[in-house]
Amino acid sequence: MAIGTILEHPGQSREQAEQIQAHVRSTGPVPPDGARLVIAGPADPGWRVITVWDSVEARERFFAERLIPAFEQVGLSFADTKRTQFDVQLLIAGDLTGAPTGR
Repeated sequence: MAIGTILEHPGQSREQAEQIQAHVRSTGPVPPDGARLVIAGPADPGWRVITVWDSVEARERFFAERLIPAFEQVGLSFADTKRTQFDVQLLIAGDLTGAPTGR
């Protein structure tokens, strides 16, 4: 069963989110190995990321190897990020070929 995760970091600015995304893109495949879906955008306050993973192990490997170092590079602590996990019962996506690829 796939695992969904919601990450919310109230102190994260748009600029920091963009820097984190750039670091992640420069350190490995996007989407990361084991990730089925990644959605990110501004929250009030801060930034929110919703992901769907093949396994908890794949998610935790990505966090340890790529995401936590990206947070540290921009001066944020990943420990300040609220994490919510849920079992994904249904995942439906339309044609995502026109989805934005980032800046």
